[in-house]
Amino acid sequence: MVGKQMKTTPVLFDNRDGYKLYGIFEQPEHSKSNTTVLLLSPGVKMRVGPHRLYNKLSKQLVEHGVNVFRFDFFGLGDSEGVIEESVLKDVYNTILDGRFIGDTVDAMNWLETNQDQNQFILGGLCGGALTGLLTACEDERVTGLLALGLINVFEGGEDNFGKFVTEGQLSSLKDGYIKKLTDLNSWKRLLTFKSDFRVIFKILLKPLRKLTGSVQSSKSEDTELAMPKALQGSNVNPKFAPSFFKMLKNSKKMLLIFSGADRLLWEFEEKFENIYKKKLKPYKDSYQIHTIPEANHILASREWEASVYKYVSEWLTTNYPNTQLSK
Repeated sequence: MVGKQMKTTPVLFDNRDGYKLYGIFEQPEHSKSNTTVLLLSPGVKMRVGPHRLYNKLSKQLVEHGVNVFRFDFFGLGDSEGVIEESVLKDVYNTILDGRFIGDTVDAMNWLETNQDQNQFILGGLCGGALTGLLTACEDERVTGLLALGLINVFEGGEDNFGKFVTEGQLSSLKDGYIKKLTDLNSWKRLLTFKSDFRVIFKILLKPLRKLTGSVQSSKSEDTELAMPKALQGSNVNPKFAPSFFKMLKNSKKMLLIFSGADRLLWEFEEKFENIYKKKLKPYKDSYQIHTIPEANHILASREWEASVYKYVSEWLTTNYPNTQLSK
């Protein structure tokens, strides 16, 4: 398959807010495939990824027989818009909270309308992978997730828990706080300003938010996958587990590739796999996990890149056999 011609089309499309986003649609020269992989930008990187990883991965995907779309999110790269946050950590955390879901859906809408694409695999590194997960579990056109270094925690430690805590978690935490009213150590934490006042105020103001209609009803997944006590108050992203399990319940395939020297591997194992071991067991054949030993977060060596290509090719061959090009 090496050496196949690739057709490249520059793309300019509007997102839902009217900003123009720039992208590249790449496909085999004589492709008739209706499957497109969207490589979603990691963090504040543009569509090429770190050390042009996305460019190189795109070529491998096209040679396998799938189309690839790479684009710059709002405020990044060549696309219109301005990132207003002044602290990089805050930008990262809004991405992990779903900042670019709308842009991703708008990209799929454009591809469906203009390129007759109706089956999508969302992929990317770190924040791009998480954007893919959050989008995939809500859009039936997405059939798979190709995740490099999938991140399940917020950046900046536990201080971000209160900022992104869900309503379901607040209800659970409220019961815990009530039980602590007779606990002397809990009062000491409160009086020495060691308690999470952001969470406490959100609990106290919940009745007011209900009156104003700003509290949405919790979904069944939120109740079923309520944050375990071991994780309450941690930096775990409360949207991660419900989204992951929704993907599994909807029979959407996932390939997770982690770097052996990356903290995200340990975060995933300790704060997700180990916690939800029993719930994950029935789905053991629905997702694959591979670890590249000693690799760093951005997979910055040819050897590590080659491992990614190998795992991706095998996964596509197994799950998307109709996309393969003849040799």
